[in-house]
Amino acid sequence: MTAANARPRRVHKARDRLLLRWHRWLGLGALVFLLLAAFSGSLLVYKQALIKQLITPRADLPADYGVAQMALQLDAIAERIKGDNSGYLIKAPNTEEPYWALTRDADRSVQLLALDSLQAYEENLWLLQTLAFFRHLHTELFAGVVGEAVLFASGVLGLFLAISGVILWWPTKRSFRWRWVFPRQIKLSYLMHYHRHAGTLVTPVLLIILLTGSIMLWQKLTKPLLVPPPSSQLPQPIPAAASATAGQLLLQAQQQVADGWPTYIRLPAPGMAAMSVRYRLPDEWHPNGRTSVKIELPSGIVTLSARADQVDWPQRLINQNYPLHSGYGMHPFYRLLILVGGITLFWLSLTGGWSFLRRHH
Repeated sequence: MTAANARPRRVHKARDRLLLRWHRWLGLGALVFLLLAAFSGSLLVYKQALIKQLITPRADLPADYGVAQMALQLDAIAERIKGDNSGYLIKAPNTEEPYWALTRDADRSVQLLALDSLQAYEENLWLLQTLAFFRHLHTELFAGVVGEAVLFASGVLGLFLAISGVILWWPTKRSFRWRWVFPRQIKLSYLMHYHRHAGTLVTPVLLIILLTGSIMLWQKLTKPLLVPPPSSQLPQPIPAAASATAGQLLLQAQQQVADGWPTYIRLPAPGMAAMSVRYRLPDEWHPNGRTSVKIELPSGIVTLSARADQVDWPQRLINQNYPLHSGYGMHPFYRLLILVGGITLFWLSLTGGWSFLRRHH
């Protein structure tokens, strides 16, 4: 080998060593938070299926159930919670979740109501508390804005780790074996083999999970600084809106989004003299929809957000972050991929951290 050929190779190896050093130390910095996010996120992928299996096994949405029946039941629910000083976020029934879900603002407690009787489900309620615990852990680490910022930074580091990991693995690609991805017996001496090959194989899914999660956290952190999304006010307010029932207001809102299905409803409450309804449009990926109607009280002024199917393409792309990240509302195979990605991220964090400790101790 000539000196001219040896010099570029030495430079290349030096760059690889530097990249490996950054990969190790940045991975160590994000290790705990990626472990927590991956573990909690994996448990939440099949949240709806767990609720259906353990709490609402016989629940089903009748074929003739529509917004008219929903409005009648909403009146009964509004009457039930009228004496409570706390506001409520109400999730309307749908085919995947054929029950009413009431989240109380004061203590974030969740109550599920049966469609046929509006009676609360009472079995296995520990599951709701467990899912709520992991949801708060996954989205904010029980630390509010600080937790969101930490998770955002960890997500960005995770993107770097995924990309740099593939770059570091590439020169050894010929050594790929399926036994490193699905080992029959785990040996500590082979941890880095498991780490490298499993990580590279699932990198596309990891990039989707980490990128969409980071974008959503960035949106939450910067929301106070951003311009509000476009909306329009109807020229004519709703007459006698102050005396209308919750169900009547829902029917009025439905007229503005006739082809949508109500997802989240927020009734007037202390400190908020308005009712808002969120809609999922036909063929929309987002399970909760991104179109909303707000009715101010007592004026009856109606504000309609831009329809999710009429916004420009960058906003449409941003609107897909949640379903792409969670798998909710997506094809069952895609949801399975998200579960595999979450488990793999947990495995990569575990094997990477353990290998680092073995190397330095």
